[in-house]
Amino acid sequence: MNFTALAARYARATPRRLHIALPLLIMGVLYWLSSVPGTPLADDPALYGLFYWVPPSAQNALHVPAYAALAWAWCWALGAWMHVLAARAIGACVIASAYGIFDEWHQSFVPGRYASLTDVALDVAGAVLGIWLAAWIGSKIRNINPQISTDSLE
Repeated sequence: MNFTALAARYARATPRRLHIALPLLIMGVLYWLSSVPGTPLADDPALYGLFYWVPPSAQNALHVPAYAALAWAWCWALGAWMHVLAARAIGACVIASAYGIFDEWHQSFVPGRYASLTDVALDVAGAVLGIWLAAWIGSKIRNINPQISTDSLE
């Protein structure tokens, strides 16, 4: 299967209102991750043990790709309502950044966790990076030679 043809097909896919499920799913995962207590408790699920092994510096660094993915997903999903790319990009960046602020506020109520302006800054940087990557990759895919046939993928 030709990767460029597949990428071109999905770049031209029209988002539908149901596609809002992807950014909402990412938001749910981020909420669950920020609900993990900062210090191990006796009655914690065994799965939480995996998160305690990740050093805090790595956890902070993961904010950028997580919020980049969230902003990218929102930018794509908002295409069902907004046809102007700049409006989608700004909307997606605002939603992802606002969710980063909300998530830090939520995290301040979790035992052993605290809210951090550094994390908010990393969330916003990730959202901006996600929008930039979406625009950059989108421009590359739109410039693919139109002679590529996507009909054979169906």
